[in-house]
Amino acid sequence: MKILAIRFARLGDVILLLPALASLKAKFPDSELTLLTGHRCAPIAELCPYIDHVIAVDRLAMRDGPAWRAVGQMTSLLRDVRRSRFDLVVDFHSFRETNLLARLSGAPMRIGMKRYEAPFLGFCFNLPPVLEDKSLHVAEMFQKVAAAIPPATASPERSPSQGVLGRLNIDKAKEKTVVLYVDAPVPERIWPPQRFAEIADFVIEKLDAAVTVISSSERTDLTSRIKASSRNRDKVTVFSNLDLRELVTTIASGHLLVSNDTGPMHIGPAVGVPTIGLFSVGYPEHFRPTGTHDRILQGNPIETIETRSVVKLIEEIWDYCC
Repeated sequence: MKILAIRFARLGDVILLLPALASLKAKFPDSELTLLTGHRCAPIAELCPYIDHVIAVDRLAMRDGPAWRAVGQMTSLLRDVRRSRFDLVVDFHSFRETNLLARLSGAPMRIGMKRYEAPFLGFCFNLPPVLEDKSLHVAEMFQKVAAAIPPATASPERSPSQGVLGRLNIDKAKEKTVVLYVDAPVPERIWPPQRFAEIADFVIEKLDAAVTVISSSERTDLTSRIKASSRNRDKVTVFSNLDLRELVTTIASGHLLVSNDTGPMHIGPAVGVPTIGLFSVGYPEHFRPTGTHDRILQGNPIETIETRSVVKLIEEIWDYCC
């Protein structure tokens, strides 16, 4: 059986989809599973042992570029999808264009998630739509879609996200290491660098552990400020130019992740690293890290999250797993 799953959006959304794809493979163990996703998330999909093939599309460039080029790219994509002769298409994204792609794929079975109060082209599918339930965590909602696909079975238990990024050969650092992901897409989600520096000093001085600080290349000021504010700056390792695979490897080699509410936060649970998520304007009920020992703190504004609260959670997790 050949299955096409469709999901674009951001890094965190794609990582949270992976347990549902694991459930699909469990339901159809002899299937060949392809994920159609954005080109920036493709490296994550390639690390998932449940995904056999990845089709990467630069959807934003297609949308914002010249119309003639977009038409050519969409025609090429549709041709490739039809040539693959998928037996089942699962539209986890459910925009109009992905609905239409499912319909035009030629797959004999097609199912989609009907997003809450959003357009849905029902004629594109021949299996009942799965209504989005905003009370569920995003990963649970994806699992609900996977559970609705025939053959009818009891809904699978929510798959743990540990192990969904399994195509890595990771050796845990011999020295206990806490990874701090200090960046975020918007300033409202960035915990103050001075607070992260205080966490780094606590980890180094009280836990006798190493600290790795990570940001994107666009926010090197964050890592620089944290290192400069630390009393132990010579023991703080900083990275701001990691590609996605290097980011996964760096987080996976650590023993604990403390992260702002952003896509890389979900890498921790996906590789089995206990994670503390710092939330502000986000929705932890939908996007909290999903590992067994993961924890969250929320404050709006984010500055209201106190250093001592983060330290307390680090101590609790450290005592259990480190």
